[in-house]
Amino acid sequence: MQKPVKTLREAFKLIAATWRHAAPFFASIEVWLMVMAAAATVGGVFLAAMGDARSLLAIGCAVGYLVLRPVLHAKGILGWPFL
Repeated sequence: MQKPVKTLREAFKLIAATWRHAAPFFASIEVWLMVMAAAATVGGVFLAAMGDARSLLAIGCAVGYLVLRPVLHAKGILGWPFL
């Protein structure tokens, strides 16, 4: 167990170290593709609730990603970062 953080300087050091360790995860293209698919889903549902036809495009992009992802993995374009 680590010692508790007592000063603001120690807190900033801990935050910086955490970001350095997490940097490879956030550099992964697959993470950002999933974030964009999630944003398209939320945006599509919101637009559908508002009665806007653009919701079909947004939800179509999210569904398209779900269909395209296994194909990209099978071709080796995307890796398996979560295994």
